[in-house]
Amino acid sequence: MSNNRRFLASDDDANSPPPAAAVAGSVESKKKRKLIVYDDEEEEANQASSPLNNESEEEDESESEDDNEEVGDDAKPIGKVVRVSWKGKSRRNHFKRFEADGICYELEDTVLVSPEEYSMNLRPSVAIIRDITATDNGIVTVTGQRFYWPQMAEKEAGGNWESGEARELFYSFDKSEFRADNVMHKCRVYFIPPNKKIPSSKEHPGFIVRKIYNAKSKKLFELLDTGYEDSRKHEIDVLVRKTITRIPDWEDEIGS
Repeated sequence: MSNNRRFLASDDDANSPPPAAAVAGSVESKKKRKLIVYDDEEEEANQASSPLNNESEEEDESESEDDNEEVGDDAKPIGKVVRVSWKGKSRRNHFKRFEADGICYELEDTVLVSPEEYSMNLRPSVAIIRDITATDNGIVTVTGQRFYWPQMAEKEAGGNWESGEARELFYSFDKSEFRADNVMHKCRVYFIPPNKKIPSSKEHPGFIVRKIYNAKSKKLFELLDTGYEDSRKHEIDVLVRKTITRIPDWEDEIGS
């Protein structure tokens, strides 16, 4: 393998984010997944055209830890049950936190999510944790608010929306449910209002958001658009203010 290997799950690799894979909505039988490593563009293209089957999945277990890392092993809820709900015939207990691989995740954390299918041509997606539930048999699931990569955001007239910023994501009000085992790690997203400059990726590594995507209308909207419902305006305002507190140069402009 070449020496220019890059791990897609790195927190600081947001300068060159991968195309999106949709956050998985189905709850399948639990299985271990690995972080996917690409050596270079040429090998990446070859791997994308040859999805792994079950036999190669077993062979991968014996590969060097330098090339693969298991993610999301035995996620479990933490703390007291905050409420109880039912989905079909199954009872769900809701929690504020869960643990996976010794790392604690909680509501409102922004995380990178592994693709549901084990295939080399799929890559992680990003979501904000909005709900954490566990069934009586111990399956922990997360409801996440989705971000869209520009390459995955379709236009009404056809094609996809584009961005001149490699680390840009589009925020959305869509939510998807996925297994807690598929959470890879936390990541940071900066919500940039129109009157602010994009922070330096060196000083503030992470993804950026300047637009909101509506998957139904396939349209983009400004981050601080006035046409949203009051609850959604408040939601965006909170996210923008969190960003402002992380960037010292902006702190004196909180009231602007």
